[in-house]
Amino acid sequence: MVTVNLHCPRCQSVQVYRHGQNPKRHDRFRGRDCHRVFQLSYCYE
Repeated sequence: MVTVNLHCPRCQSVQVYRHGQNPKRHDRFRGRDCHRVFQLSYCYE
């Protein structure tokens, strides 16, 4: 099993949680401190 340490790109907090998926089925995450939603990688196709 692989563990990936995530941090929020806006507030640099390590307290993030999974916040669903986008329409292309990529996981979305949300920072607990700033409440911003982000993805690990973005693809524009």
